[in-house]
Amino acid sequence: MRVSRIIAALLPAALIAAVPCAYAAEDSDKMDYTKDGAVDVFDLITAKQTASPADVIKVRDFIMTGNRRDYELVWSDEFDGTSLNMDKWSYELGNWKLDENGNYITGGWGNNEQEFYTDRNASLKDGILTISARRENHSDEVQGNYEYTSSRLSTQHKFSVCGGKIEVRARCDSGKSLWPAIWMLPEDSVYGGWAASGEIDIMEGWGSTPEKICGTIHFGDVWPGNTYLTGEYTFPGGDSTENWHTYSIEWDRSEIRWYVDDTLYSTQSDWYSANRSYPAPFDQKFYMILNLAVGGHFDGVDGIYADPSIFADGSKDFDIDYVRVYQRKGYDFKPSEIRSESLSSYMEGSSASLTNKDGCSVFSIDDAGSLEYGIMGLLNARKVKAGETHTLSFDVSSDKTREMLVTVEDSSYNRYLNKKITITPEKTHYSFAVTFENDMSADIKFQLGNIGDASTLGHHEVTLYDIKWD
Repeated sequence: MRVSRIIAALLPAALIAAVPCAYAAEDSDKMDYTKDGAVDVFDLITAKQTASPADVIKVRDFIMTGNRRDYELVWSDEFDGTSLNMDKWSYELGNWKLDENGNYITGGWGNNEQEFYTDRNASLKDGILTISARRENHSDEVQGNYEYTSSRLSTQHKFSVCGGKIEVRARCDSGKSLWPAIWMLPEDSVYGGWAASGEIDIMEGWGSTPEKICGTIHFGDVWPGNTYLTGEYTFPGGDSTENWHTYSIEWDRSEIRWYVDDTLYSTQSDWYSANRSYPAPFDQKFYMILNLAVGGHFDGVDGIYADPSIFADGSKDFDIDYVRVYQRKGYDFKPSEIRSESLSSYMEGSSASLTNKDGCSVFSIDDAGSLEYGIMGLLNARKVKAGETHTLSFDVSSDKTREMLVTVEDSSYNRYLNKKITITPEKTHYSFAVTFENDMSADIKFQLGNIGDASTLGHHEVTLYDIKWD
């Protein structure tokens, strides 16, 4: 429900018609009746119950206008010059979705997309970034042959932000199977894999219906336990994504708002991350992505294929004038502290499940199987440099006494830490320092398969608390 519709439901017409006033940023503290760091509809509800009519009007005006004024620019790219600024952007290449170690997960970026992303389909001219989708043959010795190319750019590892206002001015050619997107993913998936750690779609467009776009958040649990909330905007009077428009979000601790040309069209606040405290997952840093997909489930023919006819006259272009990121003055929205790192799991020949919660990870084991590595909790692909010493620390308990193997390994399974410990119902603290001689990607593994007599234990639970890799 839009903020304006909520306000209309809460206030009499006489108050809605009152003339808005301007308020200083410091006034927001006085209007934060719920003391959650944001002035939003929840403060309006509280003000209506406890404050004077004049104060109710102040809260309403601040929500409608004030929240949108008090921002300062913290990062931008105006796309001046003749080449992409590689200090700000990276190319994401190919058609395959890979894990942290570069291993194949699925083709089509998980969406049945038909394009192969290259570093040749993005160009700058006259202050405009153009991402061009083309119908052309492209062969890759690993990923195979493709009939379409495009580009996908991201700021991962170069810029990320928690909250604020993100604004992009853009336009895109139309045509069935085109999928322009301006979106964000978490810099660190601290709540688990997609979509437990969230996704924010600032703008997605259907090439077949350029008269509308949508803004969406994905959240919940790791796929397939994920869910989403979305809102659509329809351009008035024959307008479309083919013309220049400004797409933006305003992202606070308890609310995200979507705009087209300063028109609010969607507000979301009812999100969650499984077994985590609100406002997870949208209380961490996210990075930007710009891309133009071809085909796929969003607008592809039969949810898969590209429509070759739209390329009869050449490439299809997604043009971006600028990307600007603002932070609200005086509004302290820092990433929430993570007490315990989330583990991913690997199971083979066993029967077990892993649940990540605030502060701990719980293994529920019915059958440990026959392999030592048949049940594992993982911290994958942690980048380390030669000469660095990192410390793995955690507390652990098990409702049945058993052994656990803790290792730190490279991609070739060479072990830099190899410790077998006995875990009991009493919570016990462990800390291990690991020094690396080479730059590498390290995998931390908590192995709970058939170690010692674990295969004879039957059902038991193992809980790891306050996992940290420093």
